[in-house]
Amino acid sequence: MRRVYSKARGSARRAEGRRSGASLTMDGSITVTIPKGFAQFMLGGAALLCLVPVGFALAGELPPAGAVIFALLIAPFIIAGVLWPRFRVVVRQGAVIVRPCFGRAWQFEVADITRVVRRVNPNSSTGELAKMTVWAGRRRVSVEALMRGSEAFWTYIERNVDPGRIITKGRARASDQDAL
Repeated sequence: MRRVYSKARGSARRAEGRRSGASLTMDGSITVTIPKGFAQFMLGGAALLCLVPVGFALAGELPPAGAVIFALLIAPFIIAGVLWPRFRVVVRQGAVIVRPCFGRAWQFEVADITRVVRRVNPNSSTGELAKMTVWAGRRRVSVEALMRGSEAFWTYIERNVDPGRIITKGRARASDQDAL
């Protein structure tokens, strides 16, 4: 007996997977995104910083140069809060699709990967900070440990790329040391 699923039911499952933070979807693709609360954190920080010049303006002591300086200080937080949620890396059937914060989306095949650099920075106070940069020709994409789905992406790259192209800087992960 063959099961037939409606499109609405399938899209509801995909949406449920996105809400739960799942990086491996039902169709076998891997998705890497910025953590959910990051945009709210950046926009909230910008809103708090906006209160400072508003207080000075209400007191009547805000010079024009001060307003420009505060605008320049607040702008990176607003840009990060608005554009960083756009970042996404999707691995689907051997193709890696990158949607950067700025610019157009691009894609490459796993066979096109020329170099992979994994940086591991042991930090006693915050734990281990890790980042993997994947080069495909002249383009590159970096995935950090704090991103949702980063571990699944790293595992996929480590399994499907020639080990001679993977460079580890810093201390290796515990799972890599156990394998030796």
